[in-house]
Amino acid sequence: MLNIKWIGLILILLLLVVLDTFCIPTNINPFTDFKLSETILFSIRLPKILTAMAAGIALSAGGLMLQQLFKNPLAGPYVLGVSSGASLAVGMVIIGGASLPFLHIFYFQSISIALAGFIGAFVVLLLALLVSYRFGYSYILLLFGVIIGQILGAFQTLIDYLANPTDLKQFSLWNMGSFYNTINDSLYILVAFVSFGIIWSFRLMKPLSIMILGNDVAYTLGVKTKKVSLQILMCTGLLTGVVTAFCGPIAFIGMAVPNVARMMYKTANFKKLLLFNVLVGAGMALFCDIIGNLPFFNFHLPINVSTALIGGPIVLFILLKRKY
Repeated sequence: MLNIKWIGLILILLLLVVLDTFCIPTNINPFTDFKLSETILFSIRLPKILTAMAAGIALSAGGLMLQQLFKNPLAGPYVLGVSSGASLAVGMVIIGGASLPFLHIFYFQSISIALAGFIGAFVVLLLALLVSYRFGYSYILLLFGVIIGQILGAFQTLIDYLANPTDLKQFSLWNMGSFYNTINDSLYILVAFVSFGIIWSFRLMKPLSIMILGNDVAYTLGVKTKKVSLQILMCTGLLTGVVTAFCGPIAFIGMAVPNVARMMYKTANFKKLLLFNVLVGAGMALFCDIIGNLPFFNFHLPINVSTALIGGPIVLFILLKRKY
C-alpha cells in the first residue's frame, strides 16, 4: 500500500512532467495552433523529457548500487572516474570518427557512441574494483577516482588539442550535457539500454542486500560476492556509459539522489529503495532541466550547470551533516 511519501513523490513527478511539457520555456496549447504545438510537443519536448527521465533513472540507480557496494555515500559514477572514462571513449569516437567512414551513418554512429561509452565506463569501474580488493573500501578508492579522472582528463585535453574546430565544438557541446541530443534511433537505443539496466539492477538488489552484512556472511548464505560485484559493475557501466554517450557526463545526480532517497525513505527492502530512488532521480533530472530552461536566463543553461547548482549543495549538506 502506498504511503504519503510515495504519493507525494508521484504527484511531484507528474507536476514536473506537466511543467516541462507544456510550460517551460514557453507555454504551448495543443488545442490552439495545433500543427505548431504538435511539432514542438512530439519532436522536441517529449523526446527531451523521456531522455531526462531515462538519464535520471539510470544515474541514480548506478549511484545507489555503487554506494551500497563500496559502502560509501560519496561513491558515484562521477567521483570514481567512470564518467571520465566514458567521456574519453566517446571523445575518441566523435573526434576520431572522421577517419572511420561507417561512423558517418547515423544509426551506426549511435551504436558506436553507446558502445564506446559503455566500454570506457566499465574499464574504469573494473579498475576501481581491483583497487577496492587491494585496499578495501576506504578513502584510497576515492583518491583513485580523482587521480584516474585527472589522468583521463589529460588524454581528453590532448584529443581536444589535436581535433579540428568542427569536431572540437561538437564534443565541447556534448561535454556540457544536454537532453536534446536523442532523436529517432538514439532515443530508442537509450530507452532500451536503460530499461535493460534497470531490470538487471532490480535482480541484483537481493544479493546486494545480503552483501551489506559482509562478504563472509554473504558467502555463507550462498551469495557469490565476486560474481555479484562484477555484475554490479557491468550494470553500472551500462547505465552510466549509455547516458554519458547520448547526454554527456551528467554530474551529481548519481551521487546526490541515492543519499536523498535514503533520507526520505528508510527501508531495509532494497527493491523498494531502488524504485523510490529512481523516481527521485527522474524528478531531479526534470527539475534541473526546468531550471536550465527558465525564461529568466534568456538562454538555454547547459544541464551540467543546473545539476551542479542543485546537486552540489545537496552533497555538501550530506557530507557535513550526515553520518553513515
